[in-house]
Amino acid sequence: MKFLKTVLSVAVFAIMATSCEKDDDILGGNYIEQDYTGSFSVLSKKGSDGKLVSVISEGTTYKFRWRADNTADIYIYNAKFSTFMPNGISIAFEGLKWSYAAGNTDVKILDVKDVVPTWVKMREQNMNDVSNYLVDEMKISIFERRLGNFTPEYIPVINLSMKVGDVEVTAIQKQRVYFGTTAVVGESVFYPTPKPVYLVSLNPTTGLATIDIYKAKFADKMPAMDMKFENIPFQVSNTGYTLASEEIIPSVKNVPYPQYAITNLNGNATLSTGMDLRFNCIGYAITSQLGFPIVIE
Repeated sequence: MKFLKTVLSVAVFAIMATSCEKDDDILGGNYIEQDYTGSFSVLSKKGSDGKLVSVISEGTTYKFRWRADNTADIYIYNAKFSTFMPNGISIAFEGLKWSYAAGNTDVKILDVKDVVPTWVKMREQNMNDVSNYLVDEMKISIFERRLGNFTPEYIPVINLSMKVGDVEVTAIQKQRVYFGTTAVVGESVFYPTPKPVYLVSLNPTTGLATIDIYKAKFADKMPAMDMKFENIPFQVSNTGYTLASEEIIPSVKNVPYPQYAITNLNGNATLSTGMDLRFNCIGYAITSQLGFPIVIE
């Protein structure tokens, strides 16, 4: 199970959780604070033809404070509700209600409408009219994934979206770890296994993704190995992303293996549920149905 530690050391989510108590805290009580910097934004708006147009924006970060009284403070730094917003705007929403998902205390949910900011700052200077930054809807969910029997390892799944007028802002994690079942289908072969773990890394600047597969095993007699697929074009939307590449030369420990070329790779990821990843390798069709709950055989 050492490979799982390797996965977690690679997947840096830039999340810090701290228990704090402040005497001057007007909302009272302890809180857990999380700095969320490992994302980029997708700004989506309907064009004149009615079709949704999405553009990528980088540089926005967030801070969450989750309080024991089920209120939360959300801070947005370098907020971008459009590509024309100037840099350096910070927005605070304080005292919002949150809850756990039904029957699952591993998932925090915040879903609020018509939220007026507590304050808005432009390069640390307070702005007088905060009503210009009203958020019609804000949704946040955080799946607090941890691995048991390990030194605490934290690999959350974070979904955040906001509607501001006719624009939807969606934060997409640059890295996500997926668990699930990989099935290999060939002539007289069907080999399902839950062992491979997938780390998908998205680079919004280049528009290219990398997939690290830990303990890849595509046949019963194949030794498990850590494989890397690089330079995969991806497209994003307000609900997820797609991956597509006609051919990839995989590498193991930085050594390319052209004899095991990956062809016809297609991935369809939905932010709320997981990813369907399919590709061909040396005559085998490989399908990975991937989600977020940790699967350990």
